[in-house]
Amino acid sequence: MKQRRKKHRSHKARTIVFALLSILLLIVALNWIVMPLVVGRGRETTVPDVLGIDRFSAEESIIRAGLVLGEIRSVSNATVPPDRVVAQHPEPQQRVKLGRRVHLDVSKGGSKLKVPHVQGLTLARATALLTESGLSIAGVESLRSRSLPPGQVVSTRPPAGSEVDEGERMTIQVSSRHGSFPMPGLLGMNVEAARGIIAAQGLNIGEVKQAPSDEPAGSVLVQYPEEGMTVRDLDTVSLIVAVPAGRR
Repeated sequence: MKQRRKKHRSHKARTIVFALLSILLLIVALNWIVMPLVVGRGRETTVPDVLGIDRFSAEESIIRAGLVLGEIRSVSNATVPPDRVVAQHPEPQQRVKLGRRVHLDVSKGGSKLKVPHVQGLTLARATALLTESGLSIAGVESLRSRSLPPGQVVSTRPPAGSEVDEGERMTIQVSSRHGSFPMPGLLGMNVEAARGIIAAQGLNIGEVKQAPSDEPAGSVLVQYPEEGMTVRDLDTVSLIVAVPAGRR
């Protein structure tokens, strides 16, 4: 009877040891055989740099590197030509597992927008309207105006109605009180519009010369005082305007 119990305990112990060994072998198999197969045998690769290249070349580079194309988004970008890569994730030169997904942002070019009319609005309202239109604010200039009370918008640069790229940086010109004020920018403006601004600011139009140019006829090429210089009531402004080449 005792011998039978001893044999039973020995058999049970062998069974437990066998089970433990089986579990250990299973863990080893998972770590060294199954998992490497799942993760591409544990191999890594370097993410290629595809920034700035065309979309199809970028896709080929990613696939050749043993990676997988992820999400491809079209984004507006005025500085990168259409169908070229603007951003990628993971970033270039990172070490990643084979089979990792690479996501791309591809430029669809800069959308053209028309600058809205904000003359007469408060600075806060004009800023909000320009921002809502997809433009950004580069700065605010004081511009003395006889027709608008202080604090209202006189004009913008580029001017209202102009077609610009999405995200274009705008300068808002706001009316200020009488006295010294920065000379407004007139370059590129039609000479008649420039005359109107000069008169509205209480300045005098001085000598207006002509110079051959490929710019539109009648547009201001040179102004003095230059934009941003401090001027006062009745100061004189001189201009050089464009005429077609071959004419004076």
